[in-house]
Amino acid sequence: MSLCHGCRKPLSGDVVQAMGKQWHRSCFVCAGCGFSLADTQFTVFKGQPWHIGCLCCPGCQKPVQNQYIEQEGKPWHVACFHQYFTPKCSVCGKAFQGSYLQDFWGNCYCAEHSHYDRCVSCSRIICGPLTGGGMRFPDGIVICNLCCESGVVTVQRAELIAVEMRQALKTIGLNLVNVATPVHLAGRDELYRFSRHQHHEEHALLGLARWQITMSGKRIVGRSFQNIIIQQHLPEFHFRTVMIHELCHAWFFYNHYEGLPLEVEEGMCVLMEYLWLRTQKTEQSAYFIHRIKAATDPIYGEGFRQARQALKRLSMRLLLQYLKENRCFPSAIAAFFYY
Repeated sequence: MSLCHGCRKPLSGDVVQAMGKQWHRSCFVCAGCGFSLADTQFTVFKGQPWHIGCLCCPGCQKPVQNQYIEQEGKPWHVACFHQYFTPKCSVCGKAFQGSYLQDFWGNCYCAEHSHYDRCVSCSRIICGPLTGGGMRFPDGIVICNLCCESGVVTVQRAELIAVEMRQALKTIGLNLVNVATPVHLAGRDELYRFSRHQHHEEHALLGLARWQITMSGKRIVGRSFQNIIIQQHLPEFHFRTVMIHELCHAWFFYNHYEGLPLEVEEGMCVLMEYLWLRTQKTEQSAYFIHRIKAATDPIYGEGFRQARQALKRLSMRLLLQYLKENRCFPSAIAAFFYY
């Protein structure tokens, strides 16, 4: 004897043939509203019959037919699913249909937007939806409006930060006692004009320490520290990282570390940035630590990695002593015998 697929009781009287099964007319009902589907068009979802008007997309509340995407047991129109569940471009707001890019801050964006200007400080794409726009200064430097809010624009503020960062450097082991390190704010052109080195594109020149050494033949007859120059308009946190870096250069000058290879001196200066950043424990410090670790520049990136490895082998005091005597980072064997 045949049984009703709905109630599992014997079939009799008017029978409905649907979905390859047999039903009592009163048992063949919509899974949504519970009313009869006999003599009515219906659709099937998850093995159950529905009135076409009852099976609706949770996103737009309109009937679902043909293609859909199931999410948490409910049918979504493909477009609605992407609108609610697919990551959207932080720049144009469109749902991603394929691959996309993501920055450190978690902002996702279409690859086609990668040509936008990026903030020299935080590296975010500069646009209204993401940063509220930004500023392009006369020297060509571009800073987003999120970072512009804390830009250092006065020498008075720069000097106060210098005092704080001298103290931070002292806690690391480099003490600039009773020596002058005046600060000058400058534009990009002035920075590059005074720079003594070629700079890798990955490492933008945002600060430098200036000094003068007078020679008579091969003999040094005069030494004078001039100033620390830092890019104007840098946000304060970024300004601090540049300041401690340049103060480290000043420390090397005042302590007569002449002849250090560029990757050694720059590597140590980046190491000072890194050691200070680790004490801050903020989202900003995490970003700058990430940037330092990810750098591929042969001077700043590789120099930092060698400096960090050297600090694992020797204490800061012994490492500085070793550098002055040997003008290079210690190998594992050299460090072992240096204690």
